[in-house]
Amino acid sequence: MTPILNFYRSDVRTGIKIVLTSLVLGTLTAAPLWLFNQFGPTDVTPTGLALTAMFGTIAGAFGVAIGVVWLVVELIVRRR
Repeated sequence: MTPILNFYRSDVRTGIKIVLTSLVLGTLTAAPLWLFNQFGPTDVTPTGLALTAMFGTIAGAFGVAIGVVWLVVELIVRRR
């Protein structure tokens, strides 16, 4: 847990932190569906996992977009 806290308390730009967190969120919500498709039974449709992956990756994409905008604004403001 300490490396994670060190990352969030570091001097890394906030936009990069938001982008990285959003990418991790999207990956972690899509991983169960991927694992089920790889190792689960073939005759079952995992609707709950599919919805979790769908909404998680959408939230992750919004987070990445917000993080990129935040980073660009932060870079523009710091140059002035």
